[in-house]
Amino acid sequence: MAVDNKFLIKKVLQRDSFLACFCASTRMPFLYCDPVSYADQVWVFADEEGLKEFRERFAGKKILLQGVQIKKEQFTGFFGSLLHIGVTEIVFTQNGASCPIPIDQFVTFKDMSNIPEALRPLENPQLMLTGIYMMQEVSRQVPVQEKEDLNDLQEEFFVNLARSRFLIPVQVKSGAGSVAEKMQKKEFAYVELTMKNGDRYRPLFADNMELQRFLQQQKKQFQVITMPFAGLKGALTSGEKGYLLNPAGCQIALQIPLLDKIMEIFPDAVKQGSEAAAKLAMSLAGPQMRKAPAAPVRDKVTKMPDPKSR
Repeated sequence: MAVDNKFLIKKVLQRDSFLACFCASTRMPFLYCDPVSYADQVWVFADEEGLKEFRERFAGKKILLQGVQIKKEQFTGFFGSLLHIGVTEIVFTQNGASCPIPIDQFVTFKDMSNIPEALRPLENPQLMLTGIYMMQEVSRQVPVQEKEDLNDLQEEFFVNLARSRFLIPVQVKSGAGSVAEKMQKKEFAYVELTMKNGDRYRPLFADNMELQRFLQQQKKQFQVITMPFAGLKGALTSGEKGYLLNPAGCQIALQIPLLDKIMEIFPDAVKQGSEAAAKLAMSLAGPQMRKAPAAPVRDKVTKMPDPKSR
């Protein structure tokens, strides 16, 4: 029997702000899988006391949690960002009482059914979800043998990687010709990120929202190409270590040995992803390339606050 949450939703939306629980290591909302319903939840709190009690539940597991204030004008963007990473429920806590609310009662995906699939903004909610869960476990400051769920989380994430397409920013080279012509001729350079130790990686993005989070920090203009997992290793040049997936978010390093391992262990998933990408490319009247999107795929999605700034 469905629960009528209209009163509670109205109560939440009428607030000036609330506190959302973030994982300090991933810089993303803390994901919690309900042990009974298996819903993927994010917890939000009316006050500091409720957040404090929730944080204490995970202190023994060495998971560092922190509160980020979400103001009224950021509500739509925050709920939209949770939808794009595969969250299914918001758990609102006030005065010691917690109530789960389906995320789609706050915000829904835009209807893209009238847009050809190849032209829709790229979304990878399962990849995002499994990647965040994995990084929450990886970052726990305990011996590896105590991370009992890590192997399963990694396997699920790797399979989703193998099946996915990704966004890669590039810079068109100077000279004669239009941007479209240069993209057609592959007259562009890949973007690189250099780490403090000198290692070079390419930024890689699971979806449009993660791409936008990165582009907001840049001063240059980029074009974007899409690529299935099978093409990633071959696109690298000598000296590059691999890719940084979602560098403005979880920042997951995909080094060349890991790319090789996934290709070897999950060939069927890699093939599935390649075939899906080829089918989409064939549906276009040209190469599978387009300009960097100007905005995420949801209405009124604002930039999510950076927990590091709090």
